[in-house]
Amino acid sequence: MKNIFLILKNDLMKIQKNVIAMIVIMGITVIPTLYAWFNISASWDPYGNTGALKLAVASDDKGYESDLIAVKINMGEQILSSLHKNSQFNWVFTDSKDAQKGVKSGEYYAAIVIPEDFSQKMMSVFSSEAKHPDLTYYENEKENAIAPIITGKGATAVQKQINQTFIETIAQTALDAFQTVDSIAKKTGDDSLINNMSSNLNQMGSDLGTVAATVQSFSDMTNSAVTMLNTTTEFLQETGSGTKTSLNSLKNSDSGIDSLTAALSGTTSTISDALAQNASFYTAVSDTIDKALSSYNSDAQAAANALSSVSSRVQNVIDGYNQLSAALSAIADASSDYPEIQNAINGINQQIQLAIERQTALRDKINGAATSITTATANATTLKSELDSLISEATSSVKAVETTYEQNVKGNLDNLSNSLSSTTGSVSSMLGSLDSSIKNIANVTGSASSGLTGLQTALTNSAALLKESSEKLTAVAAKLSTDDSEGMAAVTNLLSEDSETISSFLSSPVKLDEKKIYPIENYGSAMTPFYSTLAIWVGAVVMAAMLKVTVADSTKKKLFHPKEYQLYIGRILLLIIIGFMQSALICLGDLFFLGIQCKHPVMFVLTGMFTSFVYVNLIYALTVSFGDIGKAIAVVLMVMQVAGSGGTFPIQCAPKFFQVVYPLLPFTHSMNAMRECIAGFYGTTYATELGKLAIFLAPALLLGLLLRKPIIKMNDAFMEKLESTHLI
Repeated sequence: MKNIFLILKNDLMKIQKNVIAMIVIMGITVIPTLYAWFNISASWDPYGNTGALKLAVASDDKGYESDLIAVKINMGEQILSSLHKNSQFNWVFTDSKDAQKGVKSGEYYAAIVIPEDFSQKMMSVFSSEAKHPDLTYYENEKENAIAPIITGKGATAVQKQINQTFIETIAQTALDAFQTVDSIAKKTGDDSLINNMSSNLNQMGSDLGTVAATVQSFSDMTNSAVTMLNTTTEFLQETGSGTKTSLNSLKNSDSGIDSLTAALSGTTSTISDALAQNASFYTAVSDTIDKALSSYNSDAQAAANALSSVSSRVQNVIDGYNQLSAALSAIADASSDYPEIQNAINGINQQIQLAIERQTALRDKINGAATSITTATANATTLKSELDSLISEATSSVKAVETTYEQNVKGNLDNLSNSLSSTTGSVSSMLGSLDSSIKNIANVTGSASSGLTGLQTALTNSAALLKESSEKLTAVAAKLSTDDSEGMAAVTNLLSEDSETISSFLSSPVKLDEKKIYPIENYGSAMTPFYSTLAIWVGAVVMAAMLKVTVADSTKKKLFHPKEYQLYIGRILLLIIIGFMQSALICLGDLFFLGIQCKHPVMFVLTGMFTSFVYVNLIYALTVSFGDIGKAIAVVLMVMQVAGSGGTFPIQCAPKFFQVVYPLLPFTHSMNAMRECIAGFYGTTYATELGKLAIFLAPALLLGLLLRKPIIKMNDAFMEKLESTHLI
């Protein structure tokens, strides 16, 4: 121990007597703090100054002029006029060519162009053919691609605000225009406005009802797949006949339910899995019957029970086929505009009925065999022959159903599902909203369902929502078409309301009751664990690069027979002390200079110092053992940890490689411990993370104290060969 402290004392004395050395040590201590503070400060509030973003707005709208009513409306001009009062962004009012050019050059963050037929389409709600108006949104994605991750997140936030602002502005402008039309219609006594609106709403209700019925039919198809897959998968697992693919059918069926198209496509794929598995099921049925009949003489009752169980499973498969046939028939009934789908479904339903008949005959024969075995009237050989024949027929039928489904039906059903999600008819807007929120609809019941159950829930709830909307639209249309003027009164009451209030509601009809768990005040505080941890690692690398990691010969002469471990520990003590100063200064600056949020400031500083202790040991061991190569390894480790420690985005968003190495990186546990200090402790998470971080001391000490000698010899030989090239 005396030698160790003599080395430390000698190092401190050298620093004290040399002004240049003191300045270098001060620089090594301070420079890493700037790395953390500058980055945290720059990330403090990336979304707080959206008013400085330039957004170009242009209108090519030619306006709307009614042939029946003396009214001229230009909704594009009204939108621009409303935006002049909006200070949420730095709106730049220009023409469409300049707007597009400005986005390309980077002058504008984005541009919104109102097309020339905007007013015409907006007012088409009062005509016999309603059309959906569109806005064109231009955004320079090249700017986002080269910007930091935070800018990318900011772009999403800004786009959301743009949408809300425009919806509110357009809604208010539209309501003002509708009020004008309503007022003129009253004066002229023109009833065509209400009649056309009633007709459009009625058509929309009818379209939604048709879509709802089709989506419900897909849900019923999923239910038939559940019935068949549950039965066949469990039976194959029990008999040991299932392949890895077949046994995972239920587990993998919920992947990709992110949209209505994906959910409907998931149903058609699941039916393919269920039908494909039926052939394997009947192979297992044959094997089970063989075993049951073989044991007939020794235990007739057990054989009968086994046959009864098989019969029950066959009945479940029959039920699945019945459900599938009914669901396909419902889809055919709702697809009058798609004769190719109707023909394909009619063809496969004939094969399904044949399969049901053959499976029913097999079920009845198995039941009869179970009864005859218990009454000692059975001939096992005869039964086996008859059952094999029926199993062969059933297998042939289910294979024919599968082949026909894959070749003639599945593609048509996928095309139908695509047409439902991409329809350009009167319900396109509602289906677009449904398509983007299908995952949330799957969880409407609050259950934690997964797999096929989640898929079926998503489709069932979607169908229910569509049906409800259809009924409401039809009811409104019915009111508008009545002769007692109630319909006109309802519209008049709506249009007489304050347009600003209504537009505000339309832009955000649902308010989110946000309850934050472990709230963090700002983005800078949230990023503090990452940048502080990174700065501490950088500080350790700078020390290893700037300071000598070996004890000078002049110092060794002052020691009493020093051993290698004493020289190692004696020199690392100076680096540990400087590391403590670095980390303490970084964390104290975060707290008092930047003013980050922190629930446990003392623990935060101690966490930073312990982090430095671990990092210094790791980097010192690498540098002492491998020399310059060790420093390079430390830099590579830093780069890997920046990418794979989940500091800037959830690790689940990273590629598979980084998800695997994530728990093996020291950054991970340092940041998790710091997050606990900043936002609040949960259970034993803080102690657990520090414990995991401490584990990294073991390989550092093993390398530095035990493995260093042989590695140094190898490294010296390597460097000698390298120097002989006279290149490095």
